[in-house]
Amino acid sequence: MNTAEALVKILEENGVKYVFGHPGEQILPFYYGLSKSKIKHILCRNEQGAGIAADGYSRSSGKFGVCVSTAGPGAINLIQGVATAYRDSIPLLVITSDVSQDVKGLGTFQDFDLNSLFKPTVVKSFNPHNGKKAIVDFKEAIERLLNGPTGPIHFNVPKDVFLDENLGDVLNKVVTYSPNYDYSRFEEVFNKLTESKRPLIIVGGGIFFSNYLTEFKEFLHKNNVPMAYTYNGKGVINSDDKLNLGMVGVRGSSIANYAFKNSDCILVLGAKLSDRSLNVNKLSLTNIHNIFNDYKHKIIHVNNENNSFKGKINIYGDIKELFNKFNSLLDLKNSNDNSNNDINNNLNNISNINLNNNSNSNLNISYNDKNKLFFNNIDENWLDEIYLNDEDIENCVPGIYDSTSPLKPQHVIYHILNQNKISITVNDAGSHTTWAAILSNPNESGRFLASGTIAPMGYAIPAAIGANLAQKDKKTIVIVGDGGIQMNIQELATIAENNLPIAIFLLNNQQLGIIRQWEHLFFEMDNYEVDLSNPNFELLSKSYGIEYQLVKTSEDLKIAIEHSKSILSPVIYEIIVDKEDIPLPKPDIPIN
Repeated sequence: MNTAEALVKILEENGVKYVFGHPGEQILPFYYGLSKSKIKHILCRNEQGAGIAADGYSRSSGKFGVCVSTAGPGAINLIQGVATAYRDSIPLLVITSDVSQDVKGLGTFQDFDLNSLFKPTVVKSFNPHNGKKAIVDFKEAIERLLNGPTGPIHFNVPKDVFLDENLGDVLNKVVTYSPNYDYSRFEEVFNKLTESKRPLIIVGGGIFFSNYLTEFKEFLHKNNVPMAYTYNGKGVINSDDKLNLGMVGVRGSSIANYAFKNSDCILVLGAKLSDRSLNVNKLSLTNIHNIFNDYKHKIIHVNNENNSFKGKINIYGDIKELFNKFNSLLDLKNSNDNSNNDINNNLNNISNINLNNNSNSNLNISYNDKNKLFFNNIDENWLDEIYLNDEDIENCVPGIYDSTSPLKPQHVIYHILNQNKISITVNDAGSHTTWAAILSNPNESGRFLASGTIAPMGYAIPAAIGANLAQKDKKTIVIVGDGGIQMNIQELATIAENNLPIAIFLLNNQQLGIIRQWEHLFFEMDNYEVDLSNPNFELLSKSYGIEYQLVKTSEDLKIAIEHSKSILSPVIYEIIVDKEDIPLPKPDIPIN
């Protein structure tokens, strides 16, 4: 057995079902091992698509995704997908090949310094120099993905290392990894929460990788505490649950933003709190520079990344582990058998408890009706007060019920999302994203997947491949513009080849709409390089063997949405929409 085959074996042992990639000369030893395994390789038509497909798989499954590429141009193509995952803290195992070590740095064909290239886009980059080191490093990489700060891990293997058969008994070596989390302020956080009268919890995408989602939902309802979410935190609890206030921030709901501004304590779990999430007053672009400090005094920020904190109290750690520590302290404080001295003596023991996501701890949360756990002092009128500030959706999104043709994008997106609350919705970048962000509120069995930070056009099509494979029992839909779909349009071949039942709603306004609007708003200029001469999407769809429907009217839209509910293979629904402006933050002073 050589190194490449051993690495494939390790992937199998860790339950990997899919690898997304594209073969090439230097990576062929790994592909040889893959060809003899139970792992299914998904052939993407471009390595960028492979990286994004692995990202979509990870977001949908809650597990790490795997993507592979050959050396040089293959690995370079992979970068955008990896960078997208990095900025949204999505766990990926990124495997690249490299030229053999004896010709490295000599101007060899396809030689490039890949570790330096990937370093800014990953949590860690490995470059083993022999087979034994490769296997130990590979096991560490997987341990980091399972237990460490969330994000991509890069594993670059020279071709000669892939072929190394001098492995000894290193395959049996046990490798562990434990991040240096810091829970030293957990008792201070506990006291702040129990004293809060007007609490708010904000969750981000990290909640889906916490192995704590089920318990967290039970915790919310036992405590009757309101929850809002950031762009990547949609789908934790049902949209009609009164505790679900919707998204917070510049595109947020009126009640989520009211709760943010008027709460006395905000617990943030697994979110980075970008300027868009903190801009609850919807300030103009020139006035947002202080928003990070405006609400810092009441924010408790919990994250497993120590470079994104915005709170007065910050906990660098794991959500599940922190709540287990809280629960242990609660048990001590509520126990009639423990004196105050006993409690104080046990605090240090609790702070030193170290649980990883794979542990079988006896400290699992257990709820009972006698305790509302942390939030015992909530103002009983707090939730009602929040809802007094609710706004009708038509006030927030003008034109949502306008069914005239050409159809307004917000009208189209409202009806698509309203009929797909239990689906996996994958959204691309573009002007339609504003309406999708405002209007999407999936139920807890649905998800809304999108890149919230890098926000590349061309994300949705390849991401939907991974998302659909991760949850085949759920319907997968795509919302994409005519500009975005052409960024990674080649991945339609991957969808067709695997006959993935993905409903692609293509909004066509023959324009890069948001760029056109920025041109007008900030530079007072006429349209410049934003009008698109599109291909015939019907012929294009049929060339890939994908079913096609044209939507021009509101009635056409109803038929298309109903049709999409029962598809067994991919369909593209081209929807002709108006060149509609979206609400954008305005500059105080025009640039020119």
